[in-house]
Amino acid sequence: MSLPVDTFLQKAYYPFRRLPDLLQALLDALVAQLGLAGATLRLHDTGESITSAAPSALAGGSSLVSRALPIACATGPIGELQWQWRHDEAVLVDAGFWEDFARRCAHLIRRYEVQSWAERRLGRPLLLVGVCEALHRLEIFVEKAASSSLPVLLKGEFGTEKAQLAVSVHCFGPRRDSPFIEVNCADPVGQPVQWFEQASGGTLFFNGIDELARPLQSQLPQHMHSRLGQWLTVPDAQAVRVVASATADLAGLVADGRFSRQLLAELDFLTVTVPPLRERPRDIRAMLVAALERHGFDSCRTCTDDLVRICQRHTWAENLFELERVVARLAVMNDGQPIHEAQVQRHAPWLLSAATADIGLQAVESPPPQASNRATRLPSPIPTGHWVRCAVTRDAGELGRLHAALRKALLYLGEHYAEPISLEQLAGQAHVSPSHLGFLFRSVLSTTFKPLLQHIRIEKAKEILSNDAGRRITEVALIVGFGDLSHFEKSFRRIVGHSPREFRRVAGV
Repeated sequence: MSLPVDTFLQKAYYPFRRLPDLLQALLDALVAQLGLAGATLRLHDTGESITSAAPSALAGGSSLVSRALPIACATGPIGELQWQWRHDEAVLVDAGFWEDFARRCAHLIRRYEVQSWAERRLGRPLLLVGVCEALHRLEIFVEKAASSSLPVLLKGEFGTEKAQLAVSVHCFGPRRDSPFIEVNCADPVGQPVQWFEQASGGTLFFNGIDELARPLQSQLPQHMHSRLGQWLTVPDAQAVRVVASATADLAGLVADGRFSRQLLAELDFLTVTVPPLRERPRDIRAMLVAALERHGFDSCRTCTDDLVRICQRHTWAENLFELERVVARLAVMNDGQPIHEAQVQRHAPWLLSAATADIGLQAVESPPPQASNRATRLPSPIPTGHWVRCAVTRDAGELGRLHAALRKALLYLGEHYAEPISLEQLAGQAHVSPSHLGFLFRSVLSTTFKPLLQHIRIEKAKEILSNDAGRRITEVALIVGFGDLSHFEKSFRRIVGHSPREFRRVAGV
């Protein structure tokens, strides 16, 4: 019989706060599902031994066959897995299952080492949650990267586990007892010389390096070892290990002149992308459980199949940050009782439809509508033209109804509409990936990026034509971002229904 480890773990895994509880649950599931007589897992560091035995094995009888495998990571064995079965019974899974299972156990054990380290050193018990294949590949990357001194670049959307992975890289490496210094690049404290001095012998983590001011980017080469020989009079390569995270596309920022090409070249050695939550639906249940437990709720009571199903369909534009907020809100507003669809409809209705899931409207406390009138549960779509006008007028009240990423994008377009703007650049401003921002435009605003930008330019042109009778139409076209008068006039007629001159005449200007 061939049983994928991923399938087994999805059924058996639970994000316990303590490692022994998790290991006990996994061994109990092994014994029950595979018909084993027993299984034991021993940890070298603590000497702890976790054992599970089938009731029939305790009664004695036929002799047992035993096998064992080391549980090892890149630095060597950290434990041992042993399992037994009756001599007269066949083994239900092949050898590959046990090798894969031992590797996955090693990664799960290391997660709790990071949790303990982070709680002790940072005051926060950081714990990666989930057992999907994408997360497993990330942990393999971290394990290999940790043993190196090369720079690490962690890319991913806003709200993904970049900070946890940065801590893991430090914790698994030879510098774990040395300083770990985080620089919040959006609002850094101090200067580069101080950062590198504080991190001497350890790790310097640039959290959100895409938001680091250009002058500070230029100062980093004075203190950072160049592995490419771009600069020569610099510290030794072993002085500081550099780890950086980024939400925006750094290559796109380089092309726009907003990020240092030299700095990116030095960072881009060990690079990995953290997958967004919408690509990890099988981890949603575990993440919901972990979030509920963090906020002091009984997840066995509160988390329902309804909640899991609804959350698996949501796109989570802000990933774990958004999930944490939504789960905490639902649990508090529902007094810690089971969260079913009716409660989601009442307290977080935007989760219930893919078409409006990311609008992020403030919920109004009211009884849920009757199930028979399901079509009326969700707000009617708002015309795209409404949001175009809100972008031009920078209507904070109305834009506040949108998801944060869309709000940031429209505010940026309302101010920079006349500039050449790419979807990648706009996504960087909104702190989401270009593909997800495109999805938000289509699902929430019922349009795509380029037509939306063109509508905003035309809306602004209408405003200028109405308020400034002396302004030449060619000049208006240039002001709002059209380089070609003919293209401007065709676009204006298609969107407004009149030519610019006719519009001015009708408006009485």
